Amino acid sequence: MARNPYFRDYSGEQDVAEDLTIETIKAMGRDMVYIPRSIITKDDIFGEDVLSKFSDGYHLEMYIQSVDGFEGEGDILSKYGLQVKDRVELIVSRKRFEQEVTTANGSTRPKEGDLIYFPLSKSLFEIQFVEHENPFYQLGKLYVYKLSCELFSYDEKQEIDTGIEDVDIVEDVRKEYIVKLTLGDRVSGASYVDYYEGESVFQISGATGGTADNATATATVIDWNRDTKILKISDVQGTLVTGSSSESIKGSQSLAEYYVSAKETTNVITPIDPELDNISGDNEELEFGIDFDNIFDFTETDPFSEGEY
Repeated sequence: MARNPYFRDYSGEQDVAEDLTIETIKAMGRDMVYIPRSIITKDDIFGEDVLSKFSDGYHLEMYIQSVDGFEGEGDILSKYGLQVKDRVELIVSRKRFEQEVTTANGSTRPKEGDLIYFPLSKSLFEIQFVEHENPFYQLGKLYVYKLSCELFSYDEKQEIDTGIEDVDIVEDVRKEYIVKLTLGDRVSGASYVDYYEGESVFQISGATGGTADNATATATVIDWNRDTKILKISDVQGTLVTGSSSESIKGSQSLAEYYVSAKETTNVITPIDPELDNISGDNEELEFGIDFDNIFDFTETDPFSEGEY
């Protein structure tokens, strides 16, 4: 049986409902930054992005459905240490997403793996799931996306360079702790000249070529400058040997390989107030054996006797 022709879904009513939805999000929502993921290198076997990059950011208002605070497991202490498992539910208008994002980069909808920057908590959240049919066809049309997001866990295989200072600082802080390698000539037979930012590199002490299975040291590329032959790495595992004519470092994905001439470690140094410069720190007194005997009191005085024993 056909529907009553006097009660049809008209585009005018749909437009009113959509405009009211956008107005509500603009009034009660928060300004966010939507950051799409660009896959640089993909593992076709496991379907995973080996290297990815976040180079664009789009300001977009979103409604926070988790009004009582972050959801998820929160801060938990596991066998791997302290883990923060905050989650948040966000709602974004389809029309506003098309206006701000689709017209700029062609992305038709929010995608799992993209990031959302939350200025209030200065946090990055990764989209885990996009619900596109909730609410379900009001007046015969869909108006919003519901984004289920989890706190983003950064690693060196992901480059963040959006041009937005508050977002890019996530990566910049990690780059403060690096090892700078000065490289020499390219190893004979190595056909590639550039390392990939974020890729894993390895060294086999006393040998060139080979595979990462035989590595004596591994690390992650932070930055590579072909002109100066400066390779910046972090998360070094094992001992990197430099200065020998047989010591090289090779990229696992790029297969670039150069001899290593010198190594320099860069650390962040916390400044000390000159007025407090005479205060010893980092167990300095223990290291230099100052007054060891008075650290612990081994007398047999009863601390609960009020001085009688």
